[in-house]
Amino acid sequence: MTGAGSPARIRARAAAMRAMLVPGWLAEVVRPRPAPLPWPDMIRALLAICVPLAAALAVGKATLGVLPATGALLGTMADTGGPYLTRVKRVGSAAVFGGAAGLAIGSVTHGHGWIAVLGLVVVAGVSGVLSAVSDIGSSTGLQLLVYTALGAGPIGALRPVWHTAAEFLVGVGWALLLILPGWLLAPHGKEQRDVAAVYDRLAGQLGAVGTSDFTTRRQQLTTALNTAYDELLTARSTATGRNRRTMGLLAMLNASHLMAEAVVALGVAGTRPPPLVIDTVARLADSIRDGTPSPLIPPPWDGSPAMLTLRDAMAGAARALSRDWSPEDRARSGLRDRLHAGAVQGAAQGAGRRLRGLADRLIDEFGGGRLSRIFTLRLMICMGVAGLVTEVLPLQRSYWVPLTVAIVLKPDYGSVFARALQRGIGTIVGAVAGAVLLILIHGTWLLIPLAVLAALLPYGRSRNYGLFATLLTPLVVVLIDLLAPAGWRLAEERLLDTLIGCAIVLLVGFAPWPMSWYAHLPRQFGRTVGDVREYMEEALRGPEADDGAGPGTGPGPGVTRPPARSRMRRSTYHALADLRTEFQRTMSEPPSISRRATAWWPAVVALEQVMDAVTSTAVAVSRGARVSSSGVALLSAALRTVSEAAEAGTPLGSPPELPDDETLKPVTEAVRALLGMLGSGERLAAQP
Repeated sequence: MTGAGSPARIRARAAAMRAMLVPGWLAEVVRPRPAPLPWPDMIRALLAICVPLAAALAVGKATLGVLPATGALLGTMADTGGPYLTRVKRVGSAAVFGGAAGLAIGSVTHGHGWIAVLGLVVVAGVSGVLSAVSDIGSSTGLQLLVYTALGAGPIGALRPVWHTAAEFLVGVGWALLLILPGWLLAPHGKEQRDVAAVYDRLAGQLGAVGTSDFTTRRQQLTTALNTAYDELLTARSTATGRNRRTMGLLAMLNASHLMAEAVVALGVAGTRPPPLVIDTVARLADSIRDGTPSPLIPPPWDGSPAMLTLRDAMAGAARALSRDWSPEDRARSGLRDRLHAGAVQGAAQGAGRRLRGLADRLIDEFGGGRLSRIFTLRLMICMGVAGLVTEVLPLQRSYWVPLTVAIVLKPDYGSVFARALQRGIGTIVGAVAGAVLLILIHGTWLLIPLAVLAALLPYGRSRNYGLFATLLTPLVVVLIDLLAPAGWRLAEERLLDTLIGCAIVLLVGFAPWPMSWYAHLPRQFGRTVGDVREYMEEALRGPEADDGAGPGTGPGPGVTRPPARSRMRRSTYHALADLRTEFQRTMSEPPSISRRATAWWPAVVALEQVMDAVTSTAVAVSRGARVSSSGVALLSAALRTVSEAAEAGTPLGSPPELPDDETLKPVTEAVRALLGMLGSGERLAAQP
């Protein structure tokens, strides 16, 4: 069919009409991501939210089901997958220290005017600080702020306060119970299994060296690597902050690249490693899959370059499998060491000076980088403005204004502009749907549309924040109406308050801050590499070369590093924190930007490992270990090459020369892994 009414012509005309009516940038912002239907999550959300409501409606007291259903909603949305214990920690922390604590704060300040506004601003600051710690802290901080704002509404008027928190936590417990069947079937996360499969394929390829099956095994390894990277990058794109587990998995996946290169070299030479080596690689896979300690890596068994590269890559994977490389554990151990050293050094100092030193250390370790602090400031200002609006304007449901600001301007939840537009559009559609539901459906029949909306929430979250808001708005409208009936006007009030909140975010939290208008990930990456390089040059010079340290004043065993070097180390870790913040923001930009940004995550994790290796080597140097200045110069030149290429957006040239120094070996391996992540040039040429 080729006439004027053919399907192809109709589609072409519809596309042309859409292009005229909808600007390209707007279409890009609201375009949903492709995602499959997450059936297990959808079934769990339906049961978690609707069973408490069904039980309450069955006994004729619908209000009894509202708080448990609200708790179940939090338990469903805070669960982003992974191993069962991690999911319990995330949901439990978000529920107890976030949702329940926020409801308690909101209930206590309910009806107290400007005191409630001040409380919101303080809670916003706490939320921003928590977000800089980890993904669990981020989720907890968001829920703390959201439920503090929600406590200003009808829920906050319920008494006694402990009943409100208890009923809310009952719903959270029910949502956690529904995770149990999935844990029994698959106790470890899919990402964990996919990375373990890569090491299984590596062991299989090593065993096939010298046989006709080698090529087939290599193809299987390539497929496993692609699957693991896709799974990890997908998980990271929807994450709410730093996650030690996923960063560790990606570090192990990065190490597998070096192993794969060594295996190819062994295959070309036809040299198969000893059975113990193959068995160790297989046991690495088991350790990744089961979460058990890494096996012992055998000592070098051969002097060939390929065998040595394989052994070094195995050692790197074993280190990545340990717990002490991650930002959270590093901060915890670093703070413990520095507090102990400060207690020794400050024994003769006054109590006030020691307390100031303690506060400085806490800010250093958990305050995040400059960008995190600016985001926290923006959030506090916007929450203050939202509180001011609620006190000045005669709004019927004024608590929805700060609630909208909290959700849209969450510091590490990505693009403010995109989320504000998506939430505004989603709320308009959802409010209309909520009004229709309240007009047409009453009583027990409400369970049918609520079940549909609850089941679709996980799907909407995976596709687009606007779709998620479209589904969430009528669900919340109906829940609030069950608690404090207001009819269809409730949807109208929610729409007005949400649009005011979005306007505050755009005019106060977005427009005055030019740093939030554009994505700067490649340039930020290049600058951070330069910071790591400068710290490495300083830290590996030896204590006698430190500024301000005279002869014989270098640190000995058990004593802290020189002040100048310690300040540079903290500054560099803050630069890494800023890089992670920029990555998180870029990941939530429209797809045309976020797709290119995903390619940078392996390089960001590899750079963190370089910094950790430099820090650990600097400790050895401060205790008398010797490194060659020429080796440090080679490493510095390699990092300079990466920094300049990233800032210029050009691919790397030929691989830089790296040193062969035993003390520098951890740093050399980490730099080699970083070069491996950037070697193809695709990331350096991708400009988000």
